[in-house]
Amino acid sequence: MSRSFVRIVLFLAVAFVAFGGPGCSESQTKNETVAEVNGDVIKATELREFLGVPGGVSPVAGVPAQRKQEALDRLITGRLLAQEARAQGLDNTDAFRTAIEESGKSALITAIYRKEVDAKGRVSQDEVRAEAKKMKAADNTLTDANAEIRAQRSLYEGKVRKVQDDLIAAARKEFPATIDEKMVETIARGEAVPDNAVLATAAGDSVTYADVNAQLQRMAGMGGEGKEIARNPAAIKSVLTRAVTGMSLAAHAKKQGIEGSEWLKTTREDIERSILVDLLAAKILNEEAAVDDKEVEAYYKEHPEMFARHGKSVPLAKVKEQLRGFLRNEKRKSVMNAYIEELKKKAKITVNEKALAAV
Repeated sequence: MSRSFVRIVLFLAVAFVAFGGPGCSESQTKNETVAEVNGDVIKATELREFLGVPGGVSPVAGVPAQRKQEALDRLITGRLLAQEARAQGLDNTDAFRTAIEESGKSALITAIYRKEVDAKGRVSQDEVRAEAKKMKAADNTLTDANAEIRAQRSLYEGKVRKVQDDLIAAARKEFPATIDEKMVETIARGEAVPDNAVLATAAGDSVTYADVNAQLQRMAGMGGEGKEIARNPAAIKSVLTRAVTGMSLAAHAKKQGIEGSEWLKTTREDIERSILVDLLAAKILNEEAAVDDKEVEAYYKEHPEMFARHGKSVPLAKVKEQLRGFLRNEKRKSVMNAYIEELKKKAKITVNEKALAAV
């Protein structure tokens, strides 16, 4: 299964959810520089989006200063890792070029979504006041501040949800999809289906059985549901629906002229950084995060209390691979944290505290 298919399916599973609480917004929200990392700027909108405001169109409300700082630290870390990846030439590798190519549809969808949220997702102070007044009338225990925060969240999530619904409806109308119901029934019965069998189409693109089966197996691995999910018609249709919806949305975005826009340029930059970070992390961890048998055995002997059940020790053989995975994850965290600290020591990082507070 291509990674582009996975990217679309996963994107549609989470992209249209509004997290956190946006603040009031007039027609324009200041987009100040919050930080610079070796000359690479991080704007307020990017930090707001990272904190859960799609498109970063409005300041966040009710978010503690510490959480803002932690979010900014993660963005700074991302910049440092992406810069180091470029310095090591990882942006000139087949893996990078392939990942960029396979992210094309997701980039189009993200860009059109950000554009629409920016145009239609803003919440004015008058709207917040009016909604807060209604909430206080329904619940006289609410303080003015809590009522405003709830009103901001409710109004904003409603507008973002409408943007989502309208985008999907327009894309499906313009580029309708078809799902081969008979083929889905064949799979559900456990009958043989070739990997290249087309299960659904949309906007001139198609989804094969190999695509769907690989995604279903991935889902089964995450949820521990076993291979049965690969024959579950509801699960099959769910994956197919998300896939063809992504295809329709990407085609709709193109028709709306998103190509060549600043929205797509910024989105592609974000995706490039993400890919570079993944490639660098994989390189570092593959080289330095292996765990041998001696390390597993030593940890087992040093922490007997962790491997006792009902007063008896669990044999090493029964927990060896699970323990190896735990130690590998711990080593990866340690290796990455040390690597990041070294990058920070060499970097020139400036933070605009005033802009950070206003995010």
